[in-house]
Amino acid sequence: MNEGIEKPMVKEITVEDLKEIADESVVIDVREEYEFIEVRATGAKLLPLEQIPDAVTALPKEKQIYIICASGNRSMVACEYLNSKGFDTVNVVGGTIAWNAAGYPVSRGSFEDTEVFSSNDKCG
Repeated sequence: MNEGIEKPMVKEITVEDLKEIADESVVIDVREEYEFIEVRATGAKLLPLEQIPDAVTALPKEKQIYIICASGNRSMVACEYLNSKGFDTVNVVGGTIAWNAAGYPVSRGSFEDTEVFSSNDKCG
């Protein structure tokens, strides 16, 4: 064990479990715009990882936030950062790759402004 090194615990959820609650959940996709255009979990809002610090004041602290990326690595980084700021986040294990592979609803191609998280967006 790595004594003295404390890693914050991040909650995780499978795409199967997220599918059951996705319609009423806040799902943030931290991939880059070009990846979001290629394929995205329907209902997820784009907020690239590097923009997370600027969005802290707009993200809802009163709701659990599900963070998704391609496979779960960038979303883990986002979860750790947001948790350190007092948010309740959950990392989506397997990310968009697993969501798409499971045959769950996806969108492709250009996207609407409503699919992008902005500082004016309080996520419902």
